[in-house]
Amino acid sequence: MKKQAIGILGLNHNTAPLEIRERLYIKEESIPDLLKRIREKGVAESVIISTCNRTEIYFSGEDKDQMMHKVRRVLSEVFTAPDEWFNRYMYSFSDEEAFRHLFLVASGLDSMVMGEPEILGQVKDAYRLAASVKSTGFFLNKTFHKTFNVAKRIRTETRIGYNPLSISSMAVELARHIFGSLEEKKILVIGAGEMCEIALKYFQKGGLSDILITNRTYQKARKLADEIIGEARPFEKLFDLLAEVDMVLASTGSEKPLIDPASVQAVMKKRRNRPIFFIDIAVPRDIDPAVNDMDNVYLYDIDDLKELSQKHLSSRVKESEKAQVIIDDEAARFSNWLRKVDVNPLIGHIMNRAEEIRIKEMKRTLGKMGASDDETVNNIDGMTRAIMNKLVHPYLALLKENGDPAVFDTLKKLFQFEENDENDMDSGDEGL
Repeated sequence: MKKQAIGILGLNHNTAPLEIRERLYIKEESIPDLLKRIREKGVAESVIISTCNRTEIYFSGEDKDQMMHKVRRVLSEVFTAPDEWFNRYMYSFSDEEAFRHLFLVASGLDSMVMGEPEILGQVKDAYRLAASVKSTGFFLNKTFHKTFNVAKRIRTETRIGYNPLSISSMAVELARHIFGSLEEKKILVIGAGEMCEIALKYFQKGGLSDILITNRTYQKARKLADEIIGEARPFEKLFDLLAEVDMVLASTGSEKPLIDPASVQAVMKKRRNRPIFFIDIAVPRDIDPAVNDMDNVYLYDIDDLKELSQKHLSSRVKESEKAQVIIDDEAARFSNWLRKVDVNPLIGHIMNRAEEIRIKEMKRTLGKMGASDDETVNNIDGMTRAIMNKLVHPYLALLKENGDPAVFDTLKKLFQFEENDENDMDSGDEGL
């Protein structure tokens, strides 16, 4: 049996511009179908992480080159992506490099805003979704549980998460750079997801109060307004609202821009050409980039936050170096662990299970024979023990000599051996 391997095919904010990232962004509701298509191509396990700054497919199977080809083919079919995109914008890793990359991602060290806390939740959500549609197995279960432990260790042993920053907090800081003070400004927030929720909390922390919130589902906007800050307004009034405000922060799940040049041109007439600032942190973008060419219209997208995030980078570099040491250590240990899975508990389970069956059948046979003398009992005991050992020995030898996690997983299922750690998101692999 071939060794199992893990691989990654993906792109992120370092390798691809926003216009490419939004073309390859995968909405959460589309992920189960895409996982199914990957599985139907013969890739046993896969997890998809798709955020505003990255789309990555993690997969596991026997032949990493074949798996990589199959995953690439699925993406090419789904997104009608040309080969040039894969060659120019995407990266791929396998085995220890793949573990290390996932550890970096989950710890926030590969984020546009280094150390941002949201990414760990996004990685956990991606794993839960894949597990819920049975696209994970032994290998990716172990890999992701280990990842969550590593991310937790980094948060505990370094100060990378101290004074946490995020895309949303960067957007609010950008707004302060634009206006100096936001106290007299009227702000419209479009969307009611996590990014908008975080931005509203930063606005609240900054003492702002003149904030409008609109969303396709009005009740969600109302909930944010009630729980944090602002006044909910119907989405149907969006372009009337644009005429009122000084700044717009947009982050919805729309696949197409909500605001285009023609609509902004009409809005600017109502505003008597008064300047308006848009900060669009959605991927795909909510605002057509062409509006940035209009007079007195200023548009900033998520890539414009890069420069601002770099100013906060210096204070985190030292902590990131400590985190890198932890990740290198954990990646090497995990890679070594995968080479030789701890087979002892499974061996004990197999022996106990076989012994239970042997004793039960031996007692039944002796009962039917009506035999109770020591000689008969000893002879049958010896015979059944010899049969059991001969039957079980090949499995135990395979476990001890092969060391392949796939063999371990197959025998677990065959002998109905369950481990508790796969059901616990954060406590797994404590002993690794």
